[in-house]
Amino acid sequence: MQKITPVLGWIGLSIGVLVAITSFVFPQIAFFGMLPGFLFSSAYVFFSTRFQLETKFNPGIFGMLLNSTPFAIMLYMQLTK
Repeated sequence: MQKITPVLGWIGLSIGVLVAITSFVFPQIAFFGMLPGFLFSSAYVFFSTRFQLETKFNPGIFGMLLNSTPFAIMLYMQLTK
C-alpha cells in the first residue's frame, strides 16, 4: 500500500486541477468531479499519516484545496448578489 499512496495523491491533485479549471467554464460538471477528487486526496492524506511518509510536497492537501474551488466560487457568487 505504501507504493500506491503517492499515486493516490497525484490522482487527487490532477482531478483537483481539472475541477478548478472546469469550475469557471462548466460549474455543473465541476461539482460532479469534486467527489472523486476529495476521495483520492483524503485517501492519500490518510495513508501518508498512517505509514508516516515524509514528503516535501503534499499533493493531498493541495488536491483538497483545488477540489473546493467550485464551493468557493458558488459562495462568492451568492455573497456578491
